[in-house]
Amino acid sequence: MNIESALVLITSASSILGSTLAIHFARLGAKVVLCDTNQQGLLETFTRCRHISQDVEHYHLSDYSLNSIHGMLDEIERRYQGVPDVLINNWPNAPLPSVVDDRPAELFIQKLALMASSLFTFGQACSERMRHRSTKGVIVNVLSYNSPQDKPGIENATSMVSGFTQSWAKELTPFNIRVGGVVPIISANDEHEHWAAVNDELIRNTEYIVSNEYFSGRVMSA
Repeated sequence: MNIESALVLITSASSILGSTLAIHFARLGAKVVLCDTNQQGLLETFTRCRHISQDVEHYHLSDYSLNSIHGMLDEIERRYQGVPDVLINNWPNAPLPSVVDDRPAELFIQKLALMASSLFTFGQACSERMRHRSTKGVIVNVLSYNSPQDKPGIENATSMVSGFTQSWAKELTPFNIRVGGVVPIISANDEHEHWAAVNDELIRNTEYIVSNEYFSGRVMSA
């Protein structure tokens, strides 16, 4: 896919990786649409991107419900007379409780359920619009963490992203919609330099998946 002519929707745009992805794709010349429930962080990312390109818009979501996401996609269709060519389905991992943790199991279930429902709802809503418009689209499921302290439980989140990516690719290939995944390598190294390098690699891998017309159904590790 030619990124310069693409309309790219980036979720969780207030997160560290979401913001950096937005800036990266704005520099590549894409039309970039940002969304998040964190209004202040979303505006900060939007302002940074506007210093690079005027082809940037942002949408504050009240929640990650299907109604909210479809409302945003309706606005995008009206503004751009089309749907996103690329969905960067970015989710910053929140620390998940351990099985030997004293905290209630409900906390683990709630966090994992929020992640699963948000990733799935964005993927479902965007792929529906892509199919309706016969858009040769790309969905990239991206998992990240804002700091080394957010790593606990990331193995569970990685497995979820991998499963979604592989199953969606099988379902969407007949509609010329590619699906890829990008996850951080599980490492015991929590040094800040290593964490920053991982985020840089996540961005490079995301760009590679979007650009490579033959990449689908696989997950890249950074």
